[in-house]
Amino acid sequence: MSFRAFISIDLARIQEIEDYIVALRSVDPTLKVVDPKQIHITLKFLGETPESKVPVIAEAMREAAKGIEPFTVPLRGTGAFPSKNRIRVIWVGMNDTLPMGTMATRLDELLSQQGFERERRPFAPHLTVARTKVESSNPSIRQIIENNAQSDFGTVFVDRIRLKKSVLTQCGPRYSTVEEVVLS
Repeated sequence: MSFRAFISIDLARIQEIEDYIVALRSVDPTLKVVDPKQIHITLKFLGETPESKVPVIAEAMREAAKGIEPFTVPLRGTGAFPSKNRIRVIWVGMNDTLPMGTMATRLDELLSQQGFERERRPFAPHLTVARTKVESSNPSIRQIIENNAQSDFGTVFVDRIRLKKSVLTQCGPRYSTVEEVVLS
């Protein structure tokens, strides 16, 4: 058996982000917004993963987290991929991401040795809050993104990373934790 998997940092619900999602949805009800209970930072996307690989993934997670103590991350600013004029993904940004970048780089290296594909792009930590069904240049969405480009969305405390199972449903993806590594 296999499952769709990724390694992430899960976040508690943050009111400022929920308010931002509501503002986006108010100007475009067709946006596919992320359930606030499922907002996370992806460190490594694994794709279809055989269950038999869970022990080696867990070991790679432990190695990637070695020497990294719990830390905080300020959430600040907003943007869109690939750009504000061609919107596919709407995100909230963050500062002080060195510990995350270190773990992401280590995971990419360690898991490539286990047959997982290496990342093609550099690690760009962000919180995906919404997606468009088709690439959009909606001026109302662009204005909300620009109005919040320097907004402070609070600070999150990071003390663990998780291997997540993702099940795609008609109501959106549903995530569950398969393994967890606590930072120390």
